[in-house]
Amino acid sequence: MRQQEDYTYQERRGGYIDGNTVRRVQTEPRRRSEEIHREYVQKQKEDRERKLRQRNARAAARRNREQALLMSPGYVMFLAAAMLLLMGVFGIYLLQQSQLNNYMKSVTALEANLMNLKNDNDAAQKKINSSVDLDVIRQRAMGELGMVYPSENQIQYFEVDEDDYMNQYEDIPER
Repeated sequence: MRQQEDYTYQERRGGYIDGNTVRRVQTEPRRRSEEIHREYVQKQKEDRERKLRQRNARAAARRNREQALLMSPGYVMFLAAAMLLLMGVFGIYLLQQSQLNNYMKSVTALEANLMNLKNDNDAAQKKINSSVDLDVIRQRAMGELGMVYPSENQIQYFEVDEDDYMNQYEDIPER
């Protein structure tokens, strides 16, 4: 009896927190045994429900695993056909890649051959140009063949239009 009176006295007095100091310790109100019992019963009920949900989830997972292990012959045939088709597509792809690489190699070889031929042509042209001496040709033409430079009255001038080409309608007259 004395305990209950102390409890109500402390409850009446109450405590509060002001700033960072505690003036009086605030006690937690005592719960009644009925509340404790209700909470205990509620917790047991929640635990049972949770265990039941877990058991159902495990059973569903086990059924799913068993069902996943079972494959019908039609499904196996479908998977086999799909794999063969996929392997065929990859084989064709690899074949095309190989042909493309071979073509690129042959193009590179032909380009190198072309460069060699161009270099040979340039070297031959330089050799021809260096072997031709225009002074020797002029002396031979004037000395042996009797050629002479044209005189003023032998040269004819004509006007050229701005076009890139010229139409010739008659022969050029001889003088």
